[in-house]
Amino acid sequence: MFRRRGRKLGEILLSQGLVTEEQLQEAMVNQRTSGKTLGAVLVELSFISADDLSFVLGEQIMLTSNKRLGEVLVDHGLITEEQLVKGLVHQKQKRMKIGESLVDLGYISEQKLIDVLSAQLDVQHVIVEHIKVKPELKSLFAIDLCRQYKILPVYESNGVITIAMTDPSDLRVRDHIKFMTGKDIDAVIASEKEIIKAIERVYRNSGPDMNQLIDGLSDEKTSLEIAADVEEDESLTDDEGQQVVKVVNFVLHDAVEKGCSDIHFEPTDTGYLIKYRVDGDLSAQQELPIHMRPMIISRLKIQCGMDISEKRKPQDGRLKIRHQGRNVDFRVSSFPAMTRQTMSEKLVLRIIDSDGNNFTLPQLGLSKETMATFEELIKLPDGVILVTGPTGSGKSSTLYAGLRFVNNYHENKECIITMEDPVESKVDGITQGQINPKAGFTFAAGMRSILRQDPDIIMIGEMRDTETAEMAIQAALTGHLVFSTLHTNDSPSAYTRLFDMGVAPYLVSTAIRGIMAQRLVRKLCQNCKEQYDPDPEILQRIGLRQGIKLWRGKGCAKCDNTGYKGRLGLYELLVPDRNVQKLVIKKSESDEIKDYLVHRGDFITLRKDGLIKATQGLTTVEQVMAATQEGH
Repeated sequence: MFRRRGRKLGEILLSQGLVTEEQLQEAMVNQRTSGKTLGAVLVELSFISADDLSFVLGEQIMLTSNKRLGEVLVDHGLITEEQLVKGLVHQKQKRMKIGESLVDLGYISEQKLIDVLSAQLDVQHVIVEHIKVKPELKSLFAIDLCRQYKILPVYESNGVITIAMTDPSDLRVRDHIKFMTGKDIDAVIASEKEIIKAIERVYRNSGPDMNQLIDGLSDEKTSLEIAADVEEDESLTDDEGQQVVKVVNFVLHDAVEKGCSDIHFEPTDTGYLIKYRVDGDLSAQQELPIHMRPMIISRLKIQCGMDISEKRKPQDGRLKIRHQGRNVDFRVSSFPAMTRQTMSEKLVLRIIDSDGNNFTLPQLGLSKETMATFEELIKLPDGVILVTGPTGSGKSSTLYAGLRFVNNYHENKECIITMEDPVESKVDGITQGQINPKAGFTFAAGMRSILRQDPDIIMIGEMRDTETAEMAIQAALTGHLVFSTLHTNDSPSAYTRLFDMGVAPYLVSTAIRGIMAQRLVRKLCQNCKEQYDPDPEILQRIGLRQGIKLWRGKGCAKCDNTGYKGRLGLYELLVPDRNVQKLVIKKSESDEIKDYLVHRGDFITLRKDGLIKATQGLTTVEQVMAATQEGH
């Protein structure tokens, strides 16, 4: 049963806005002279109704720990037995909680449900409409985290943070927040609509005023050197148009300077919201006025070579600029999006810093053992080396680092050719091909031509279809070393993916030399990180021995008070032995292959690699748990 710290009656009444401080003080003076209870005095003075008092005292709905919410609602006549049955059916169909199901069906109001849950869990119900959140507390809770879990930080006192939640009994969310902040968490309850509205109010108002932003722009950041020939927009000649140019140029420079991987221009009912993705986390920066939105869209679409007259279908474009003396590419995507008022377009710019991301193998964050094994694999004369993981997990950086190592190892005496979509980083001494489907240059077509180029080593950006996969494996079997990527959750799943693509198991078993699965997590700020003693229950749950110390970031100026700076890779390297090859030939499930590897004793899973790095102070446990799966 969920428990909370006891609160005095006066504190609860004040927090819910049922009485004022002056009324409470007057009632307390009256109480001392009359000897009556505080509640009775408040009712006599007409400061509070008897119904409100009975609810706060828990007398309106008496609950026992063994009763379910639906039973409680039926017992007190708030819903019928028939409505409960329908609610349970609806709950299973929609995969929602019973309370949400009953509200969705209109059998009970959201406000009444909140009242019942508040009494059932003995949790205070708060009104968050006008709550002001201190900046230092907001810095601990990213807006996307609040939206994801439907929570709002309320205040902090004596090392305990109080958060408003739609479901205070959700211990998983509470534990995650405790992990993130390193502080005890107390919960109060509020409706989902109130919390969502409050999140937007609290976080949207945290950015600078638009006029302040424009006035504060320096000439250096508002001028843009285009590194490729594009048609300039001659229509933006008035003062407002020049402001649009300045703002767009500033956003591009600012995002590159802050190490963003993506810039989002998202249409809202009130304007155009700019978001940055930094170290994997997306955060709102500034909402531009709604009247500037069409001009910003036109400006960016013209610069990126898109059709500004076409607003009904998605488009792709590219832009290259010079930033501090180096080339920076932007891969741009437009997407038609509806707001309440009108149709608009969302723009996302993927930043490809071809001159700024020249990682080497030691910089990737591989453990000594994993790096030594990986180096031996990529020195082999033939076979397939796969790097797997979701989009944005750093697969390309790993491949480029591997190619640089191989090229240096062979002293530029090997012919290395790549096929990429797009070419994200230039590697000296390597021939890099850019896929162009419109011109007929696909991965499959490229594979047929690349073998006539007398290559020793081939890198294929991604195995997207059966033909490409089969040709890559055939190339490996005829004496070539082939690097490529797949989108899978872990390393054994790469085998299953190739089976699904129709590649014969005996070919897969023979050709693959190694599979590297990876994830990216946020790296602890090395300037402000500190050790702490975690809760023993948490250590037991994640499989770490009791007494071990973990690390967290306090937040400082160098990391914008986030506690994190940069990203770190988690890696899982599968090197198949004869038993794995036998399992592959039998088309065994990936879980069976993984079970064998784990029992073999020398296989480091993604989660295990992450927990090792968490104990070393490189990242945090919550980052590892969020990025990896149980047993992975």
